[in-house]
Amino acid sequence: MFRFFNTEDIMASGWLDVAKEALKIPGLLVEVYGDLAKPGVRQVGKALDTVLGLGNTILWPILWANERSRVYLEKNLLDYCKRLEHLPVEKVVCVAPEIGVPIAEKLAYVGDEKLSDLYVTLLAKASDIDTVSQAHPSFINVINNLSPDDAQLLEFFVNNDDIEFVTAKWHNPELYSIAGDLLIAPNFLSGLTFPQNVPAYINNLAGLGLVSIHRDRTVYKSDVYAILEEYWTIKFPKELAPEADRELVFEGGVISITEFGSQFIATCHNK
Repeated sequence: MFRFFNTEDIMASGWLDVAKEALKIPGLLVEVYGDLAKPGVRQVGKALDTVLGLGNTILWPILWANERSRVYLEKNLLDYCKRLEHLPVEKVVCVAPEIGVPIAEKLAYVGDEKLSDLYVTLLAKASDIDTVSQAHPSFINVINNLSPDDAQLLEFFVNNDDIEFVTAKWHNPELYSIAGDLLIAPNFLSGLTFPQNVPAYINNLAGLGLVSIHRDRTVYKSDVYAILEEYWTIKFPKELAPEADRELVFEGGVISITEFGSQFIATCHNK
């Protein structure tokens, strides 16, 4: 029967004994699932065989005793089991450590639904003989550098290639200053925790190679630009102009998904 550890256990028995117990993933899965015979449990045991005991998976039994870590680990392992439960055991492959270890380390810490879903989906793809070739280690670094709001904005590109944006400028014939950049439609702002940070989110997605920001072109015949100008004009009233002779003008652009971004979404997004 799987047992938990406290600080006295660790000091008395040493890390080697803890490591040996940590390798007994079926015991942990019994605690999570209740029955080793349930769908998905055998598949998970096989897929993670080469991962357990590496990185901080050695600490899973200890983390299980921490309430918050236990909630995260249980939820993420259950999700992972469900992804594999319909996969024949003979099609399950051992997850490569360079992918499995850093993801497994996150399972006890990541509670955000969007981010944990990306990690678990990638782990599931790396566990399936038919999709393992899609699971590139660089995708882990991408997820590591996403905030929940980044992940929400990225979801738009699951079914779309472009997002229109405008840049608002306070302009006179001789000079201009930026009033607002990368201003997108209000429907994209709904549900974001920090909608004021959208320019930073978009630049982060671009820095990760997921999207490209094009300031020199627009979406052909799109009527969104007129809507954007109407909406954002209200947000920048005349009294905000740095000088009385400045007028608010808009320049259109487009944010496009890259090939790398498309590959990332195809592999890591649970469509």
